[in-house]
Amino acid sequence: MATLTTTFQSEQLQRNVTFQAVIPTSTKSLYDYETKAEVKPEGFRTLYLLNGWNGNHEDWIINSTIVKLADQYNLAVIMPAGENSFYVDHVDGSNYGQFIGEELVNVTRNLFPLSTRREDTFIGGLSMGGYGALRNGYLYNKTFGKIIGLSSSVLHKNDQVHDLSEENAVNTKLRYIIQGDVFGEMDDTLDIYEVIRHAETRPDLFLAIGTEDFLYKENRLLHEWLEKEGIAHDYIEAPGEHNWKFWEMTIRQALEWIYGK
Repeated sequence: MATLTTTFQSEQLQRNVTFQAVIPTSTKSLYDYETKAEVKPEGFRTLYLLNGWNGNHEDWIINSTIVKLADQYNLAVIMPAGENSFYVDHVDGSNYGQFIGEELVNVTRNLFPLSTRREDTFIGGLSMGGYGALRNGYLYNKTFGKIIGLSSSVLHKNDQVHDLSEENAVNTKLRYIIQGDVFGEMDDTLDIYEVIRHAETRPDLFLAIGTEDFLYKENRLLHEWLEKEGIAHDYIEAPGEHNWKFWEMTIRQALEWIYGK
């Protein structure tokens, strides 16, 4: 595997941005896996993997075994910096959603031998990055064939879990993003339920949440709504908190799910 840190000038974010990439190579695996990194005509399967609040493009590399897992599955992994953006387009013109859903995909496909097929292109993330994966996976559903949401923040107009009036950094950013003081004022393109409801094509979905996680209730409610609407998905809830121990366990399960389909 090759691990690269790459910087390029982003049109959507109007500045230089950095991402981490794990790309299969033709050299022997350090872990002696039978899977060899042969570039197929269609290119490598690719996972765009998003970090959570206060994280950056190095989070998954530092805190998980994603390099080893990428080697095991002969998978390319692209990890941008979320910059507390919630991976949506902002009113100041910093289009994080379009950056994730279009620009980053196009740039990395030009740089590396990645498959351009929807069925080979996945998006995932944890916490804020889980929201970004859900939102952009469904909004850019012609690009992404599978979505992984781990301990996801689930923004919804009828949110009954969070109080936006509480003063903290996350709520300050959320009020800025939705341009209001209550979730009911948010645009449909920010509401996970609405984005899923109106998706032209629905990617396969894997959700995981820890039963001791402070985001448990909103993930459970999303799961119940998906079941009620008859929207197919895989859902795992297990003992666990909002931490890397849980995300390491569930990213392994998510990749097993991807390659088992």
